[in-house]
Amino acid sequence: MSTFYEITDDEGNVLEVLGSDDQPAGEAPGEYPTGEPAAVPQAAVSIASRASWGARYPDGDLTLTGPAVEVFLHHSVTAQLSPDASIAAEAEQMRALESVGQSRFGTGISYNVVVFPSGRAYQGVSWNRRGTHTGGRNSTARSICLAGNYETSQPTAAQVSTAAAIYGEGKGRWWTSAAPLYGHRDVKATACPGRHAYARLDDIRTGDGSTPPSPGEPGGLVVDGAWGSATTRRLQQELGTTVDGVVSSQSVVWRDRNPGLTTGWRWVADAQGSRVIAALQARIGMPGGQRDGKIGPQTISALQRYLGTPVDGVISRESRAVMALQRRLNAGRV
Repeated sequence: MSTFYEITDDEGNVLEVLGSDDQPAGEAPGEYPTGEPAAVPQAAVSIASRASWGARYPDGDLTLTGPAVEVFLHHSVTAQLSPDASIAAEAEQMRALESVGQSRFGTGISYNVVVFPSGRAYQGVSWNRRGTHTGGRNSTARSICLAGNYETSQPTAAQVSTAAAIYGEGKGRWWTSAAPLYGHRDVKATACPGRHAYARLDDIRTGDGSTPPSPGEPGGLVVDGAWGSATTRRLQQELGTTVDGVVSSQSVVWRDRNPGLTTGWRWVADAQGSRVIAALQARIGMPGGQRDGKIGPQTISALQRYLGTPVDGVISRESRAVMALQRRLNAGRV
C-alpha cells in the first residue's frame, strides 16, 4: 500500500493529503485507509507553509465547508520589498501582516495567500479556514494578496505570474471552476488592490480574457468610475461591436495620464484604434474626421461634454464621467 500523510491545522482539520515523497522533515507518515486515491494532485505553484514563516496566531476563526464562489485580489500596503529580497525579509513581513490582522480582528493573518515581488508565495490563513479579507464575503470567498503598495508601485511580472498560477490552480480545488476574480475595490469603497494591480486583473484571470459580471448586481455594472473590461463589454453590447471586454490598440502616451482606464485596455506605441471607441465617437457626435477609434484628450473632452460632467480631457481614478457612463449603460441608454 502507498504511504500518505495528512496536513492538519491545530484543531485536527485535514487541510491536504500528500504522498510520502512530499513528507516534510520531522513528520511521521501514516497509512492511508483502504480506498485511497490512485494519485494525489501535486501543486503547480509552490506556496510556503505557515510554519515556514513562523505563524504565531490563530488560523482564522472557523472551518469552512465547500469551495469558495469568489476570489478577491488585495494589496498589503506594507513596505515595498525588492524582487531580490531575502526569504527572511519576506517572512518578517508575513509576521507583520499577521500582527496587523491579529490586532484588528483577533484571527491572525487576514489573507489566504500572499505573493511577494520575488514571485514567492506564502500561505496565510488556510484555504479551509475563514479569514478577514473582504467584508461580507469572508465565508464564501478566498483572497490573493500582493505584498506591497500597488497604488504607487507596479506589480512585478513574477508576482502577476504567480498570482495567475494560484488562481488557475485553485479552480475546482479551493474555489469553484467558475469562481470569478475581482479586485477588493469592486465591492467596497477602497483603492485596494491599488490601481496598478487592478489594471493587471485580466492578466491574472484565466487566459481567455473573460470578464465576470459585476459582483452583487447580476447583469449590471458597479458604478465606481473605473473604466475596465466590464464597462467596455457593456459598451460594446450597447454599440453593437464585437463583445470581448477589450479596447484594442490605444496610444501608450495616454495610459499614465488616465488612471481611470484600467483593465482590458491595450496600450501600444503605434496605435491603430478600436472599433468600440470609433463607435462611441460617432454616438457622442464627433465629426467623421475625428472618429479614429483612439482615446485621448479630444475624445475624452467630447465624452465629458456629452455626459454633462466637468470637462478636463482626463479619465481620473473614480472618474465622474465614467460613473455617468456606467449609469447610462445600466439604464440601457448611452
